Amino acid sequence: MMDDLYQIPLFEGISPDELAWLVAHSHEERLENGDYFFKEGGPADRFYIVLEGELQVSRTVDGRDLIMGTTPRGIMGGEMALLSRTPSNVTARAIMPCRLMVFDEPSFRELFSACPVVGMRILQTTAQRMQGTVTILKQQEKMVALGKLSAGLAHELNNPAAAAGRAAQSLRETLPGVQAQTLNLGGLGLDGEQLAALAAFQQRLTVPAAPHIPLPPLEQSTREDEIGAWFEGREIPGGWEMAPAFVNAGVSLDDLAALAGKFSAGQLTPVFRWMHGALETAGLLEVIQESTQRISELVTAIKAYTHMDQAPVQDVDLIQGLESTLTVLRYKLRNVQIVREYDPNLPVIQARGGELNQVWTNLIDNAIDAMQGKGQIAVITRAENNFVMIEIADNGPGIPPEIMPRLFEPFFTTKEVGVGTGLGLDISYRIIQQHHGTIEVQSSPGHTRFIIRLPIQAAVNPL
Repeated sequence: MMDDLYQIPLFEGISPDELAWLVAHSHEERLENGDYFFKEGGPADRFYIVLEGELQVSRTVDGRDLIMGTTPRGIMGGEMALLSRTPSNVTARAIMPCRLMVFDEPSFRELFSACPVVGMRILQTTAQRMQGTVTILKQQEKMVALGKLSAGLAHELNNPAAAAGRAAQSLRETLPGVQAQTLNLGGLGLDGEQLAALAAFQQRLTVPAAPHIPLPPLEQSTREDEIGAWFEGREIPGGWEMAPAFVNAGVSLDDLAALAGKFSAGQLTPVFRWMHGALETAGLLEVIQESTQRISELVTAIKAYTHMDQAPVQDVDLIQGLESTLTVLRYKLRNVQIVREYDPNLPVIQARGGELNQVWTNLIDNAIDAMQGKGQIAVITRAENNFVMIEIADNGPGIPPEIMPRLFEPFFTTKEVGVGTGLGLDISYRIIQQHHGTIEVQSSPGHTRFIIRLPIQAAVNPL
């Protein structure tokens, strides 16, 4: 076994006495294909070196298994959790029959003094792994953020897109009827004065001078009854079905009477049937216009959020960035009251706008989670001498005092295993540092504040 161990790079060049110590203070453990050595979130009180076989190392991120790598012969594992005295942040599982050299926690800690060369190699490997893990999970954090962004955008786009689709379909069904009514109208032999009166009435209703304000339900119903009765009194068929369109267009009984006075009794039915078709068509076009405008606003917001087609460092309007972020997260803010306290004279700063928007997303998203989707979030900006201040505060339960010192630690999270990466605040902290800024946290039950200060003029550190 001693000769076999010398073939492992971790033990290369150590003395026979050191190797004998390692053998004496370890034990051999065998795993079959599919067996777990340890599980994510569970105890990690052992250090292992693979003598034969291979383990797969994975981590749960946002509910999905992310493969971090494998540990074939000669590769070690378990050192990160032992050194940090934390539960395992990964799962190690055999993907073929394995033979492991295993050290318990006391022996692992003694190893650094008994075999300093091996201890140094363990620390070097740990540092390299930590950097590699952070890189992988940072990328995964970006993908998770992109997934949230995509889900929110899809949710926000669905409603106006569906409304426009329904209106377009209704318009397709309505237009043949309007065309037929137009032909009927043309057969009435209307004179110039009548045509002018009809055109003016239509223009006023379909192109209003001011936006129409919906009526309260009771008043809407009362006016529909009045107009329906007016049509019925003049023996105009379908008057009750036509009434809502006229009420929605803001038509009063006086308006109807004034228009009716221009026509004979025999002309009223085709005239008002045609007018009803024109109002329905205008209403459907308005729905399509409003829906496509909403879609355009969302696309503009997402472009501003990601700072597409712009240089990495540019003049950044922080209020616009905060508003774009709130638009992107609107689907999660249904039951959250947003309080805005913006400084209208806030200066623009030189920054990476997309990265700062990632900070705002992390902080607002965390606030929503802390309040379980219900409560109040305050977004505040202020100019302070040579700095700009951005504050995001919520009225959630607060951050426990014992957690505050670890808030910005990589991989630290109070969420369930597999929910997030534990890197959101760490990434936010690093982004603020790269912008030569500071981030401060104040928290008590019912009031948590994240306060960011960024210099107005400062070079941004490279990534």
